[in-house]
Amino acid sequence: MRWAFLVLVFLSHLALPLVDGLETNDGRADSIIEYTAPTDVYVHRNETVSTYITVHNKATENQAFTVTPLTLPSSLNTVGLPKTELLVPNHLKQLAFGIQAVPDATLQSHVVAFSITSDLDSALNETVEMNVHVVPRSNLSFGVDDFIAFTVDELVRTSVAVNITNNASFVDDVTFDLYTSSNWNWGWTMSETNGTEAYITMAPNTLSYVYLWVDVPAVIDGAPLADTGPRFTLSAVSGLDKAVSTWSFDLIMNEKKNVSIDLIDAAVEVAPNQDVRVNAVLRNVGNTPNTLNITLQGISADGQALAGTSPADRFNQSGWVVALFGGLEDVVLQPNESRTIEIGFQSPNEFQGAMHVELRVFPTGAKANTITARTVANINRTSSATLTYEATGCQNILPGQNCSVVVSVENTGNSYNTYRLRNGGTSDGFTLALPSEALLLQPNEIKTFPTARILAASEAMAFTLGESVIEVLGDNASPLDDVMVSMKVAPVIDWSFRNVEEQVNAKGRLSIAMEVRNEGNAIDGLIIQLQSSHSVDMGFIPPEMAVYEDGVEFPRSFEINDIPLESNFTIRAWVQLPQDQSTNGTVYVNTTIRSRFLPEQPFIHTSTGDYLGVEWQPQPEADDGIDWGGMANTIGLYVKAWWGVVASILVAGFILYKAVIDRERRLETQGTLPYQQTETSADDWMEQYKQNETSEQPAPAIQPTQQVPKATYEAMFRHQHGVSEPSRPPVDSQLVSAATVVLDVRTEEAKKEQADGLLESIQSGQKHQPPVTTQHTPAPSQADVPLPSAQDASSEPVDDLEF
Repeated sequence: MRWAFLVLVFLSHLALPLVDGLETNDGRADSIIEYTAPTDVYVHRNETVSTYITVHNKATENQAFTVTPLTLPSSLNTVGLPKTELLVPNHLKQLAFGIQAVPDATLQSHVVAFSITSDLDSALNETVEMNVHVVPRSNLSFGVDDFIAFTVDELVRTSVAVNITNNASFVDDVTFDLYTSSNWNWGWTMSETNGTEAYITMAPNTLSYVYLWVDVPAVIDGAPLADTGPRFTLSAVSGLDKAVSTWSFDLIMNEKKNVSIDLIDAAVEVAPNQDVRVNAVLRNVGNTPNTLNITLQGISADGQALAGTSPADRFNQSGWVVALFGGLEDVVLQPNESRTIEIGFQSPNEFQGAMHVELRVFPTGAKANTITARTVANINRTSSATLTYEATGCQNILPGQNCSVVVSVENTGNSYNTYRLRNGGTSDGFTLALPSEALLLQPNEIKTFPTARILAASEAMAFTLGESVIEVLGDNASPLDDVMVSMKVAPVIDWSFRNVEEQVNAKGRLSIAMEVRNEGNAIDGLIIQLQSSHSVDMGFIPPEMAVYEDGVEFPRSFEINDIPLESNFTIRAWVQLPQDQSTNGTVYVNTTIRSRFLPEQPFIHTSTGDYLGVEWQPQPEADDGIDWGGMANTIGLYVKAWWGVVASILVAGFILYKAVIDRERRLETQGTLPYQQTETSADDWMEQYKQNETSEQPAPAIQPTQQVPKATYEAMFRHQHGVSEPSRPPVDSQLVSAATVVLDVRTEEAKKEQADGLLESIQSGQKHQPPVTTQHTPAPSQADVPLPSAQDASSEPVDDLEF
């Protein structure tokens, strides 16, 4: 609304004949005021004209503007100034005031300045300048006081001339312009023109003519209506004081009668002995209400009228009947109003032919404006059919058997037809048998053929899929439609039991073995179950490819899949016959086989096993299970028989270990020089530093040795120790290894205990006292070995490994 008001303010000066042009300030971005005002004002002597200054409050608060004159000549006065107006933020207001010229004002132009101030900013002072022209008064008048109406016809250029008089006392340069709200084309027939304006200079008290022309357009879609037309306004602007004189005239359209055919089908197809209608849309394109005259004329293919026919609303020709529907002539159509009519064709009962028709229409009262349009109806015989079927049992055909297919046909063509069935292709392994009868059908009629049958081959595999295409042929032997019937061979489930073997062993266990053969036509799978008439232990021995419950010790059922045709596999089972019954009896065992494809049809084989009551059973050896007491006695006997051997092995191992240790010690002693011998052990080596003096022992007297021959020495040895025992059998190497490991472990433990004791004594601050050293005796040389006496030999230990 604010912008609309602003536009209204900007254009309001056009309504003031003595105000021309605008003066505006765009304002700075931070300015709190914006204004606009006319730049030129025309005033006569002793006359007050109205002018204005429009201000815009750009501040964010209310602001009061005051307009006061700054410079004003003495021949001009202001009316209504100074003037103050309060504006709310972002609002506009027009401050109107008057400028008055004194009666004796000089005819000239003056620059008048006005000041605009604001109560928000005392420093604000905007200056607005206007050019005020004191001019003489003009006096132009057209020769016609009121407007005039002219009646015109379409497509005619209408010329208009009007006189104008300058009644003023001054020469006037007059500018002419023509205004109209229509889009009719117009122009000037004058010498001085500039675009849409024309000019003449008129002396005082003289008369001149204004010449112009207007092109009247054609009546299109009923417009312009009769007795209506646009208004034209001719304006004359005085060059003295810009005063405007106007004169208006109307151009009224004359009556125009016309019609148009907006729509008609150029051609239409019709079935033999059928009817069809063609729509045509007629419209009154004249500018007055009117009725239409409508007729039909039969013509040949080249447009010539058929012999014996004349324009009418109905005619018969060559078996054709053509008629007009909805073509009443008393229907009044308003300008640009339409109506729809129908042209009906009834064709003969023939399969080919055509009828050409010309539609003739003219508005009432204007036959000269007759218009025509042509259409043609062609006989088009279409042969088509829709085939449907209903199959029974074709998704489950047993080998060597058939299923039924009931086929129906609908004549979807536009004439009668004769239909037959044809085999369009059948999959291998199937045979299609179609009826040979033909059916005659009228359009849109439905009939059913005799039942067709599809036979599956006797050797067909189960689940074999097939398709059979059934085609329907018309009377021209061309296929019109087809259907595809899907088939599937049903599985034949047939299992046989062969080579059944049943045996009962001495412990009363019934063993069952049988061969099962797939005699059907499907790669089948089986679910095999074992059931007994008695509650006994029993189970299957499943084959490798069987599937059964995990963790079951004695499975009583299992599954097996993908068993090929005519293949055998063996089922094995066992049943523990009762042994605790009081009477004799028979156990019945059913081995049930169920096909994966036909589980409701089981194959059952029954096995029997006779058992004896407790009183009739032979007494077998007692079998009380595990005899823990007997096992203990047996273990005791083994220990009693072998403990000596084990003890001997341990003792022998210890002796061998001791002998090896002593031999190593002796070899070390023999390899030590006299000056290297010491009796100090590792435990008391510190003690030697505490002895201030070392006692020297006198060297022992060396006794003379006695040489003994080798034979004598051996005789003496045998006399003392006896004859050598025969060699014992060698000890088992594993026992020797075990004994060695035991001795090594114990030796290592003894050394660790000795080291731990030494460490503890050192940590506790005790001094370790080594044993007192004995008197060093030089080792006798090997050459001077004395012969021991019998007493000495009996008092010293003898090494069995040294002779």
